[in-house]
Amino acid sequence: MRSTCIISALVAVAVAAPAPSPQLMDLAAIDAAPDPVFVSAPLDVVSDTPHTKRDEATLTKRDGTCAPQPAGSGPVPSPDTAEAFKADPGLQAIAKNAPTPDGYSSVFTNLDGSLFASRYMGLYTLNSFDTLGCASLCDRADGCEAFNLYIERDPSVDANTKLCPNPPSTTNYKCTLWGAPISADQATNRGQYRAEFHVVITGSNGYNKAAPPDPVDGFTGPQELGGAINAPTDSNTYITYKYYPFSQTQGYTPATCAAACKAQTAYDSSHPAADGTFATCAFFNAYVLSQNAVPQGLYCSLYTKSYGPSYATNYGQYRGSDRYTVSRSYGYTLA
Repeated sequence: MRSTCIISALVAVAVAAPAPSPQLMDLAAIDAAPDPVFVSAPLDVVSDTPHTKRDEATLTKRDGTCAPQPAGSGPVPSPDTAEAFKADPGLQAIAKNAPTPDGYSSVFTNLDGSLFASRYMGLYTLNSFDTLGCASLCDRADGCEAFNLYIERDPSVDANTKLCPNPPSTTNYKCTLWGAPISADQATNRGQYRAEFHVVITGSNGYNKAAPPDPVDGFTGPQELGGAINAPTDSNTYITYKYYPFSQTQGYTPATCAAACKAQTAYDSSHPAADGTFATCAFFNAYVLSQNAVPQGLYCSLYTKSYGPSYATNYGQYRGSDRYTVSRSYGYTLA
């Protein structure tokens, strides 16, 4: 099975073959299947989505206009050369010291290439080397399974072979999303030239998303939400929340939220309103609440009706200098 290198293709292929012996891989059928498709995120752009077809040959050969480009948020090493950029210990330290977001595993750290992989889902330029922010973007993107965060040396103006062939650089923090698991062997996109300006990469980190939690008896789900539910305030569907700090006996267990949901209904049914009505917990949102990238506990929000990802718009908040983030947010609906 060979690797096919193309710049823009979104392909889904299903292969049907006689079942192999139990637990054995049918390698003959694998070899006969179409080759995997690998793509790379574009270099020297601020944002990108894979829905716009790109001709990389045209992008590489075109001449620039010397127009100013958006200023990056990262430091520019001295001297301002590609070699100094790749060797800069400060930039490398940023990548090495970045926290691994909850709900993800670190696949590689501080490489000098971005991904050449499958199922590219888009690129974002961030204001800092923010692994938590990049993870949040992945959580919000339907089908995102991994992300690559790296530091890129870009031209400060649109380089032109005659008028501005090698302009001063600017440093950008790039976040790319991927719909398939990634590996260190795929971090092979090490840059290119814009006229005489050398676009290069350092501090490239890759992360794969953790598997979803288990189903819970009596509920349908889990449904990945991407953030915490923020139900309309006038809907009167929010009941309450339960918070369980992590400990030796408490981990990320949505079943704990399910038990809280059922217990809340039992309590409310035994303490009805004057007209005999009471709230029934029909849906819960289970997620991990982290403070400054450190997971703190299991947060359970209880509702009288179910909500989908379009209402999961609470991605975290700040309190003073403390940053609180949401991860592994899933919804379960009473069956």
